[in-house]
Amino acid sequence: MSHMSAHLLMLLAAFIWGTTFIAQTTGMETIGPMGFTMARYMIGAVAVLPLALYEARSISLTSHMKSSPKQMWQAIGLGVLMFGGIGFQQTALQYTQVANAAFLTALYVPCVPLLAWLMFRTRIMPKIWIGLMLSIAGSYMLSGGTDVQAQWGDILVIAGALFWAGHIVLIGVVTQTIKAPFQLAFLQSVICAGLAGILTYSFEKPDFADFLPVMPELIYAGFFSVGIAYTLQLVAQRYASATLAAFILSLEAVFAALSGWILLGQTLTTLALIGCITIFLAVLLADTAQEKDA
Repeated sequence: MSHMSAHLLMLLAAFIWGTTFIAQTTGMETIGPMGFTMARYMIGAVAVLPLALYEARSISLTSHMKSSPKQMWQAIGLGVLMFGGIGFQQTALQYTQVANAAFLTALYVPCVPLLAWLMFRTRIMPKIWIGLMLSIAGSYMLSGGTDVQAQWGDILVIAGALFWAGHIVLIGVVTQTIKAPFQLAFLQSVICAGLAGILTYSFEKPDFADFLPVMPELIYAGFFSVGIAYTLQLVAQRYASATLAAFILSLEAVFAALSGWILLGQTLTTLALIGCITIFLAVLLADTAQEKDA
């Protein structure tokens, strides 16, 4: 796969995640955040299962995990980090504004190169530092340029951003040694759904009927966001650095703002439009930095 194809796949994943933000927000009318997360990732696991089974005919993730405890824990870690990211984010949407959540979630962009540097001593090029500042500034403008208050929900979003950063870095490691993206996508979805299920029936205790009114949101968030978008990320990130992947995937905030404007009639201010352009410029800058370093 060419670098351009990989970048386009991650761009598609960012688009799906951005539009899914609406489903995440409106999908908790009758169920709690853990119930939504559990059902969403169960649907995603079912969606990717046929591809995982077909892939297993030529390469077995189970064999990889049995032969290498390190690879086993890395594969399991993907699901745990995913649950941390989405669990905190989904819960935070009950307490904080969408604008704050979009801005604070983008903190995973600077976290990824810093984590890569701490763990692997990966060089951070000057263009990347400029791109990081542009990305944070653009996300801030996209949120409306309002002061981010230290609310409980905001703290949860920040915690989730740290997990998302770890997830992106770990994907970059795992996909270089385990060439089974569909099985990895299935495994991480099952782990995420299982962890969310434990909390759902320990604290929220929903009835089956509670899931029915928000089934359209669950299907979109599960089939498209989990089943398709996360799989695209696993397939494509083999051909891009974790840092560049973070920049491209951060465009989900732009797509979230645009989809809210188009689908929900939310106001998209001039400042927000400038923020969208700024984030896009940050992605282009990171892309050219990688090409020069390649």
